[in-house]
Amino acid sequence: MIDRKQDHTAGEGIFTAQKAWQVVALMGFFLLGQVSTPAFSGEALTFPQALDMMVSRNESVLSAASEVEQKEYEAKATRGLNFPEVTLSGQFVRINDVIDLDLNPIRDVILALHPAVPSAAVPLFHETVQEDTFFKSQLNVTWPVYTGGKISAAQRAADAGVRESAAKLDQTRDTLTSELVKFYYAVRLADQVYQIRREVVDALDQHVFQARRLQEEGFIARTEVLHAQVAQARAERERKASLRDLDLAKIALANILAAKNPVIPVSPLFLLPSVDPEAAFIRQARDHHPAIARIEAVRDRAGENLKAARSERYPTVYLFGTRELYENDLTVLDPAWSIGAGVNVTLFDGGARAGKIAAARNIENQAELMQRKLARDLETLVSSRYQEMMKASEQYDSLQSSVDLAKENIRARNRSFEEGLATSLDVVDAQLSLSETRVERLLAAYNFDVALARLLEACGRGTKFPQYLAGNMMEVEH
Repeated sequence: MIDRKQDHTAGEGIFTAQKAWQVVALMGFFLLGQVSTPAFSGEALTFPQALDMMVSRNESVLSAASEVEQKEYEAKATRGLNFPEVTLSGQFVRINDVIDLDLNPIRDVILALHPAVPSAAVPLFHETVQEDTFFKSQLNVTWPVYTGGKISAAQRAADAGVRESAAKLDQTRDTLTSELVKFYYAVRLADQVYQIRREVVDALDQHVFQARRLQEEGFIARTEVLHAQVAQARAERERKASLRDLDLAKIALANILAAKNPVIPVSPLFLLPSVDPEAAFIRQARDHHPAIARIEAVRDRAGENLKAARSERYPTVYLFGTRELYENDLTVLDPAWSIGAGVNVTLFDGGARAGKIAAARNIENQAELMQRKLARDLETLVSSRYQEMMKASEQYDSLQSSVDLAKENIRARNRSFEEGLATSLDVVDAQLSLSETRVERLLAAYNFDVALARLLEACGRGTKFPQYLAGNMMEVEH
């Protein structure tokens, strides 16, 4: 116990005046704290609003959506294989000389063999069949009626490509949603930590003021004031560092949102009073994960490519028709129109067909193997992230008693310091212990939110995260 120079009555007067000074100091420190609060200017967004912004602006999402659109156009193009192909062609041609048809030598032979026939009975014949410059224009129609399955295989392969790109888009959205949770709630965490650091600075400012008053009255030694001032300077450094962390978190959030202006997150950190069992999340991953859908699409496309390769063993039957649109330059041997049917059969291709069949079969087998492996990996991943989420929840709950104990410890240390039964170092340690416990508790809540997002991503349900915000949740910020 520290010896006192005044009697008990004088001490009561001193502490009454001291209480008045404390009130004045608290008001001043409160106003100072209000001025030093970082200015939050920008667009206030809830998490669902931020998610909508990211989906509409983020380049990765837009690129994946563009790929889906590309695959849809490619699939639409294969639908045209069922219809006839109509082409229009035109040619302007110049040849080295005109083409004449001269039958007079034959006439002379006939007259020589039949002298009784008068020459007037066999007329002369010499006619130009093709000029040296002419123009041709044709309308051509080709319609495959049997291809051995090539067309249907190409169409189903294109549909599988659409499903693969759509699953890739879903996976991109899930991944970015998880990333958004990390950056969005990092700003909320950094802001709360800053508020705690600022409160510590305010409390230690008050403690320094109180220690100086007690030193002036002769109740404590100067070393006690020095301890308080050292702690005050350390708290101020941590406050400034937390402000920098807040600024960095806001920059990272604006980047993932592709936002030009600052964004203010307004959805607080939270916990869930109860969560589904681990087996339920594993079932969701098995049924809904886009990576499984992607592999299934790859397997289906490989199967269709295998069918297309095998169909090359069969003939291709087609109908065709041609109509001459410019008949002025037609020769006596050229028809004005023609129709018919044709068939193409590949008899030998140097082994290319066998190679295509073997390659398509290997791709199909690879997809099946990867699908089985992915199912096991997803189950392990879901279990791991589920345990991370539950660990964060348990840490938050266990820290509640530590916060309550730290608050009571500060109250007791402050009272003991006022009565000379504790040192300044005791008060400082109690204050810092409370702040660190509060920060640790907020960090546990942040870890829970991020772990929940990562768990939903592992289940292929990452974009369902906002549904948990609309349900039964417990806000943990103060």
